[in-house]
Amino acid sequence: MKTNYTVSFNANDAFCLVKVNDMLVTDNGGMGKGQFTMGETVSSYLQNGQNTLSITMLQKPVGGGEKLPDDMWCSAKIQDTRQDGTDEYVAAVKLIVRDGRITPDTGYYTGQYTSFGDSPRADRGEKNTREVSQSFHAADLPVWPWVNARPVTEDDIPAVKAFYEVLHKDMKRQDLPAIYQKTRGMWESLATEQGSTPEKMWESMNYKGYFKRGYKAVPIDWSGFEFNSYMGGRIFRFEMGYGRVPPLEIKNHKGEMSILTPYLSIIDGKVTVVN
Repeated sequence: MKTNYTVSFNANDAFCLVKVNDMLVTDNGGMGKGQFTMGETVSSYLQNGQNTLSITMLQKPVGGGEKLPDDMWCSAKIQDTRQDGTDEYVAAVKLIVRDGRITPDTGYYTGQYTSFGDSPRADRGEKNTREVSQSFHAADLPVWPWVNARPVTEDDIPAVKAFYEVLHKDMKRQDLPAIYQKTRGMWESLATEQGSTPEKMWESMNYKGYFKRGYKAVPIDWSGFEFNSYMGGRIFRFEMGYGRVPPLEIKNHKGEMSILTPYLSIIDGKVTVVN
């Protein structure tokens, strides 16, 4: 890849979500107390041209109480890294608390933002949250498989559910080759970002190890899941809650879980994992 894009996420005493083109990239669920820092590659979420970086904060103190503390904040920034060794930040947003209210930090990098207000999903899976977004331009990216996908329609939903259910059966049977083949698109995207191979990306998730340790597929209960689409319907999946958890979970006897999180597209008339 000529250019790779990474996101850096930082938070302090706040539960926050980081999104790229409205797709959830990461959050700090379960780790909202104190300082939190992480980073990851996000090139496969981007298209050549205009994109959006967003950060969403829950309007609730992680330490309890009613008033939001002044030291509650979260930030995200996207950096491009080029083959020639140069790089720069192309987008940066930060939410802070001022006088008990969440507001964008206009002193953070350029301080510019495209929109601010309640999360667009505040009436659904992201209740009681505020969100700030900034548009930015990306270039020199591969043409990812989803870019030319057909937008999904309501008529496709039965086929989408059927895809999940077949993949779930593979997980129930612990059929690793079948799981790999059906989800190969996400490992291919990761491999392109990381300069690796799909096989190595798949092996790094160690599903074989999970199954050896007694993890089993959790039955799919469609109640509570909502169907969400992105990038004009070219990317989609079923999701639930703040973490946008899809219906592909494995769990051990202690209740510890691992979740398979593919994004899907319609390519050549078929439901296909793309990221």
